[in-house]
Amino acid sequence: MLRARRIASIVVVAALGLGGLAACRSEPSVAAYVGDRRVTEDQVTQVFDGAGAGASASPAAEEQQQPGTEPTRSPGPAVSRQQVVDLEVSLDLGRKVAAEQGVQPMAAVTAEQVATELGVPATSEYAKDYTEWVNLSQAIFAKLGTNVPAVTDEQLRGVYDALVKVDAIEAGFDLAQIKQAFGNGEFVAAAYQLTGMLEKAATTSDTTVNPRYLPLSAPMVVSSQQGAVFYDLPYLEGSDTVSDRA
Repeated sequence: MLRARRIASIVVVAALGLGGLAACRSEPSVAAYVGDRRVTEDQVTQVFDGAGAGASASPAAEEQQQPGTEPTRSPGPAVSRQQVVDLEVSLDLGRKVAAEQGVQPMAAVTAEQVATELGVPATSEYAKDYTEWVNLSQAIFAKLGTNVPAVTDEQLRGVYDALVKVDAIEAGFDLAQIKQAFGNGEFVAAAYQLTGMLEKAATTSDTTVNPRYLPLSAPMVVSSQQGAVFYDLPYLEGSDTVSDRA
């Protein structure tokens, strides 16, 4: 998997997050409820299986692969059932936020581009939904513009720690080095503002998640000079645990 050991500057491509989700409703066969919609375990299995049940070599990597060598891992995360639930619930919440903001998805990326990065079939539901999320979140970010609160040191550290978890940036940075790497930190502030909007949508829509999928993480994508970097940023009532997608 292609990873940047040091990122001089990072800009956001897509970010999402979830918080304040409680398991008030619970059925073993249901992974999550978003309003009246049920994300069932069978649906999770279908999306998971369609994505190839994990990371695979990207088409570009396969073309360059030398005979007799191990397949090159794609520059995206392995797909797990947890990540399927993260995406499906987050996408539903993102649609609600977009509707409230009066925005439509942008044509920022195609399913083929996303599939190549994630190492999943372009025709898979996972690739299609991930593509919708990227295009939807980009529209929301465009609406937010620069009208975001000043980034906090805690937020900078939270994103930095998440990137360290997936070996996307060198460990051991102090706060001054993090600020230098992240520039003005607007992408961090925007990401946290979006997660706050998603958290509000989760509350108003009575979103609940099966405890087996808590904490629910935010699939994040940032770009670096080396390409797209994927990481998880859990966003759930006081939890700062970061899960490793590598």
